[in-house]
Amino acid sequence: MSSRQARDAIINAVETAASPLDVFNLSNYVSLEDCLGEIDSEAVLVQFNAASEEMVTIGGHGNQGFEETGSVAVIYVVPTGFDSNPVVDKGDEIREELRGSRLTENVIIETIDPFVDMPAGLYGGRLHAWATNLFYSKHDCG
Repeated sequence: MSSRQARDAIINAVETAASPLDVFNLSNYVSLEDCLGEIDSEAVLVQFNAASEEMVTIGGHGNQGFEETGSVAVIYVVPTGFDSNPVVDKGDEIREELRGSRLTENVIIETIDPFVDMPAGLYGGRLHAWATNLFYSKHDCG
C-alpha cells in the first residue's frame, strides 16, 4: 500500500493538473461502478496499484534510509461520443504538468506514460476512458 504522504501528495497534484475536472480516488469506493455513477461529464480517476519499500543508502555510507516506489493508474473518462482530440490534448497537459515533479520534500513523480485508449466502454458503454501509469518515489532519510 502506498504511504499516506505519497497518496495525499499525488492526489493533490492530479487535482491541480486536471483542474477544472473532478478527480475521484478509487480507494474511497467499493467498486468502479459506484464511482462511475457519480460522474456527469469528464473526470479523472486515480487508482493506487503497487508499492514497495527497501532500505537504501542516501547521501553516503552509513546514511541508510528507505525508498518507497509505486505505481498509480490515472484514468481520464469522458462520455462516449466525445471527439478524442480535446481529450488527448488535456491528457497531454495533465501528463506534462505531472512528470518529473517534486510534490513534497521527499515525494517525486519519476515518470508518467502517455495516455492510451482503454479498449472497452465503461458503465454500460456510457463512458470512454484513457489511462496512464504514473511512477513515484518517496525517500525517508535515516
